[in-house]
Parts: sequence; structure tokens; C-alpha cells
Amino acid sequence: MYLYSDFELNREAFKSDFSDCSDFLLREAEVNKRRAFFCVMDGLVDSLQLSEAVTEPILKSSLSFTSDNEHLEKIKRCAVGSLEINEAETFEDCYFYLMSGFLVFCLEGCKTALAFGVQGWSRRTTDEPTNESMVKGAKECFVETLNDNKALLRKRVKTPDLKLKQIKLGKTAPTPVVIAYMKSSADMKTVEKIEKRLKAAPLELVSDYGSLAAFIEGKPASVFSAVGNTERPDVLASKLLEGRVGIMVEGTPFVMFTPYLFTDNFSSLDDYNNPPYYSSFVRLLKYFSFLISLFLPALYVAIGTFHQEMIPTTLLYIIASSEDTTPFPLVIEAVLIHILYEIMREAGLRLPKSIGHAVSIIGAIVIGEAMVSAGIIGEPMLVVVALTAISSYVVYPLYERVAVLRIAFVILAGMTGLYGLTIGMCVMYANICSLSSYGVPYSAPLSPLTVSSVGDTVFREGWKKLAKRKVRVNSLEGADE
Repeated sequence: MYLYSDFELNREAFKSDFSDCSDFLLREAEVNKRRAFFCVMDGLVDSLQLSEAVTEPILKSSLSFTSDNEHLEKIKRCAVGSLEINEAETFEDCYFYLMSGFLVFCLEGCKTALAFGVQGWSRRTTDEPTNESMVKGAKECFVETLNDNKALLRKRVKTPDLKLKQIKLGKTAPTPVVIAYMKSSADMKTVEKIEKRLKAAPLELVSDYGSLAAFIEGKPASVFSAVGNTERPDVLASKLLEGRVGIMVEGTPFVMFTPYLFTDNFSSLDDYNNPPYYSSFVRLLKYFSFLISLFLPALYVAIGTFHQEMIPTTLLYIIASSEDTTPFPLVIEAVLIHILYEIMREAGLRLPKSIGHAVSIIGAIVIGEAMVSAGIIGEPMLVVVALTAISSYVVYPLYERVAVLRIAFVILAGMTGLYGLTIGMCVMYANICSLSSYGVPYSAPLSPLTVSSVGDTVFREGWKKLAKRKVRVNSLEGADE
């Protein structure tokens, strides 16, 4: 609804809409013999900046004008010292600016309000990232404030080629969202598609970045996601230079980016600070850990249930003597202990930190000692699950997918043995290769193979070679032109 030219109607509309809102502050004043009012949300503004840069200059201004609109324009251009000034013609725009830490100024006779940027709410410092810690990388991360996140990214990428396009999403409570991209690297068709999908999202409120991921990604029939996220400005900067598109959401320290490739899960910034031979070794460990975390329990169940002839005699005797005292078959044991592990992990995540250590103690007693002593779980199965759990944290971005697929593969192996497990593996790999994000294959650059990019996937080449390559995701083999 548009603002009124009548001062009384505008004032009463603000007071009515913000009734019972103790943080809403409105002050009436007289500016050059014209009635006006200022309004802010308490706690979202810097009081000193509010007084010195906006309210005091306006109240002390002595301007000549022939119309109310000219009066408002002169206040905007000549009176105030604030750099961030916006015009609002609707109540919805005024309320959005109020909730974003702006001062809204309404003048008698004008159907347009002015919004001055005087933000000053409390904010978290850019401490070391909690989920993407690096040994040799930078020690700063994104925070919950959108303006701070834009500044962190701009500080990293000092070029006007970096575009930060801001839009509002959410029907009931609009939330500012920024689409970040490098104009010279990104595919503008991809940027337009992402913006179109975001604006078409039928959300009442954008509470976190996860609510937008599904709309950015489309409808992939897979547990794997073509939308990545990071809390590190340096990671996002490198992704944008490769032609990716970032999405920042107010209120969350995680920034999404797309297209996201399967091989992105196995690389980190530390790889580029370490010698190439060591980085390549670590990446091979990550791929190997991924295979262990996904297939080791299913492989153990399949061999132990259907293909005992493949087990060495000594090891077979140990497994048989251990499983002879347990009441459940291998597949039930594997599923049971994995579910118990996920329960304890979830409890450890949700409990307060002061008592979270109790979960690990109870877990060690219940699973590690009591269940084995009671003969419910065999010792070899416990070793397999422990190795699987440790390996699953090596490639943490894939943890949620691996946790679900692991149990599915265990059940499949327990029903059909190695034959069914092999078919399941082929189906999973075929699904990975079939996914595409905005025309870029999820499995690129391995499938289809892009020779020029292989040097930075499974292995890492030295910087003398990497510096000569300018790989863009839209130039990978299989990407739509």
C-alpha cells in the first residue's frame, strides 16, 4: 500500500501497524515549519550516528523551497550527512527498511519517505570457522550480518567485476538475499535462472539458507546435491572466479554456491598451501575414506553372509567364533549399531556443551563394552563400524548422504550379497553421472573427462601449472554452451 500525502494518516498507519511493539520508536518534529516524524526500531540503530548524521542536521536545517517534494529533495541532497539514503513509496518498503536498521523520515505533504542507513546492532566477530577449519588458511569466516559478509567478500575480491545483486524474498517477512557473481566468469543465463527461481519460491519467511537450496537446485532425483555451501570468504572467492554463483542470506553465516561438483567435496584450501605431492596424497586418502565409509560395512555383511570362502581361514575362524555368540545375523547387527551410532551423534550435537561429553562416555560403555560383553554385537562388527565412522568424517560435506546410503547398501548386501551390492554401486555412480546443475555435469571434470582440469581433481599440480590454467565450470566437457 502506498504512503499518503496526509501527515496524520501516515502517522496513524505506522502507530497502528506497530502497536504493542515496544521496540518501535516514533518522534514527531517540525522541519522548516512542516510537520514530520522520524521512526526507528530500537536496538537496530547506532544512536550516535542517528543523532549526528540525520536527526540533528534535519532539525537544524534552514532550506528554501516552493513545494513539499522540493523540500524533501533538498533535505536528501543538502541537509543530512548519511551516505546510505533510499526512497520508499509504500508502507511495505518503509517497514523493510525499519527492520534493516534504517531511520524512516516522513514529511507532511509528501507521498515518499526517506530511509537513512544508521545500522548499529550487535554482531558476532569474524572468528575462525567452526566447520571448515584450516591449518594454514585464513582465520576468518562469514557471520550472520549480510553487510558484513558482503564486505568480507569485497575485501577478498577487489574488483568492480564482482557483482552483488540484492533482492528481497519472503511474502510475509521479506529477507534480503544477495546473488554474488563475477561478470567476466559467470554465465549470465545461469545468474538469470537462479534469480528467477529464487523470486518464484513461495516462501513466507526465509529463515535460513537451507530453505532456498531446494529451489536453486531444481528437482534432482538423487541424495547428492548440486548446491554447495561454505562459511569461508576465501573459498567463496575462489569459487566465484571459477564461474560459480553465490547466494548470501541475511541471518546465516553459510553462503551457498552453484554449480557444485562431486569433486568439490574432496578438496580444501589447505591443498593449495601444501606441497603438491602431499596434497595429492591427502586427496587420495579422502577418496579412499569415502569408499570405506560408504561400502565397508556392506562389503563385510555381504562376504560374511554369502561369500565366506573369500575370507582367510584364520580371520574366518575369529569372525565365526565371535558371531556364534550373537543372536542376530550380520545385517541386523550392522543396521542396529549404525542406527545407535547416529542416535548418539545426534544427541551429542544437540546437548549443551557442558554435558555433551557424557554422550561419548555412555556410548563407549554401552556400545564398546556392554554390548560386546553381553554378546549382542560381535567384536569384528564393532571394529568395522568404528573404522567406518572415522572415515566418514574425513569427507564431512558428504556425511549426510553417506549416512543414508550406507544403511541402504548394508540392507542390500544382506539380502543379495556382492551381486546386489555391485548393482547398487553401479546405480549410484550412474546417478552421480546423470546429475547436472545449470548445464554443468555434477561428475565433471571426471565424467565427461576434461583433460585440462584433471590436474586439480584427484591429484594437484604445482602452482606453476595451475596459474596458467583458467578453468571455468561452464567450459567443462559436457557443459551446455
